[in-house]
Amino acid sequence: MNETHTGLLVNSRVFQETPMMLTGIQLLEDHKIVNCIIKDRYLSSYVLRLPLNKYNLEVEGKWNKREQLVIKHMKIKNIDAFIKIVGTPE
Repeated sequence: MNETHTGLLVNSRVFQETPMMLTGIQLLEDHKIVNCIIKDRYLSSYVLRLPLNKYNLEVEGKWNKREQLVIKHMKIKNIDAFIKIVGTPE
């Protein structure tokens, strides 16, 4: 069952690039950190371009055994001029 979480992007890190890109992000949601992981190469490269502590992300996915939310869909909630230039992940 998919869950949706909305929070401030506070940290992003690349775990591995080959053969499959794995990127970890942390969202701050109501004074609680939500650990997330992204397997999609396109979403990973997009998130790594975003500045930290600026954008609220709405992510949807499933929890894995390590208590990480595996992200399937992502939206940016506070779109500004930078996002209008770069585009949104869809």
